[in-house]
Amino acid sequence: MLTLREEVRRVIVFQALLTLLVAAGFGYARGGPDILSALYGGAVAVLLSAWLGRGVKRAVGLVSLCANALTRYAAAMLFLGIGMGMLKLTPLPLIVAFAVAQLGFLAGVQRN
Repeated sequence: MLTLREEVRRVIVFQALLTLLVAAGFGYARGGPDILSALYGGAVAVLLSAWLGRGVKRAVGLVSLCANALTRYAAAMLFLGIGMGMLKLTPLPLIVAFAVAQLGFLAGVQRN
């Protein structure tokens, strides 16, 4: 049986690998700038997964878990908005990498 820390680490590594694959695919198909956009989108998903693991570990009750979920949702919107708005990253690779990494979270959790 894996500990929570080992589970979180395994999921994050899986998400990071998926992010690298998506970034390589966009780089091959569309060129260099899309690699950075995909890496950013995947990094947001990885950061949120790490944040989730930390929140679950520190949770005292249902209220703290809900607060953590709301904070992560707001952070996702903020970071994706910064990526597309302020940093002017290409939206398609950013969103695709974010989505694939998030799906990788589900696949990584269910692999156990």
